[in-house]
Amino acid sequence: MAGPATRPTFLERAVDRIPFLEKELFLLRRLVAPGDVCIDVGAAGGAHLLVMARRVGPHGRVLGFEPRPGSFRALQRLVRLAGYTDRVTLEAVALADVEGAQELRVPVVPTRAHFHGSADDPDDTAAFATLPHREIRVPTRTLDGVVEAHGLSHVDVVKCDVEGAELLVLAGADRVLDHYRPVVILEADDEHQAREGATADEVLTFMRERGYRAHRYRRGALEEVAGAQEDEDDYVFVPLERTPRTPVRPASAI
Repeated sequence: MAGPATRPTFLERAVDRIPFLEKELFLLRRLVAPGDVCIDVGAAGGAHLLVMARRVGPHGRVLGFEPRPGSFRALQRLVRLAGYTDRVTLEAVALADVEGAQELRVPVVPTRAHFHGSADDPDDTAAFATLPHREIRVPTRTLDGVVEAHGLSHVDVVKCDVEGAELLVLAGADRVLDHYRPVVILEADDEHQAREGATADEVLTFMRERGYRAHRYRRGALEEVAGAQEDEDDYVFVPLERTPRTPVRPASAI
């Protein structure tokens, strides 16, 4: 039953109306609990990672993955300044479906990084595909591999924002999804998924087939959705057997 503590704040309601701000930063405060193990795939500027680190506390753990050298160095400084080196582990690798290496596109003007995908296609419409960029070769690991290497006994929350390569990350996470059953926050929109020849609905279908319900975060609560939404690009996937730590509006109430 939702009480005063679950009502969206004024700031949360305002952010709901500003699409380029990350509403999920507020959601993480409710999904993450002290002692949790969280994984941030595509840690970028570190906003999600810092919220996770604060919430897990000294007995929890956060693993952050960011392959761009400049962003990785900034993350290292940020974690040190925040005093979270006791609970945060950073790795300068990209998570994908295989262990190895892959080309990564880094725009000259700092915006976002992209795996080399459909940019050579003249019909490519993915965001930032035509911006001036440089390509670097980065190491890749699988989510299953890093969880095993770190000896994690549980994984509670996974956030993944890798500009269209989300299905590649999920393909390397069979054991994590089937055995650990974390809540998963994913970016999924047709524009970015097109880089890997996929769609947002394919991402949602992938997760449904593994026993997850799809939600979007609106007005302080999760709203269950049956498929990809035109006005949404971030989804929260909750295992069928779990009750999330935040109010849920069922699909019939939307």
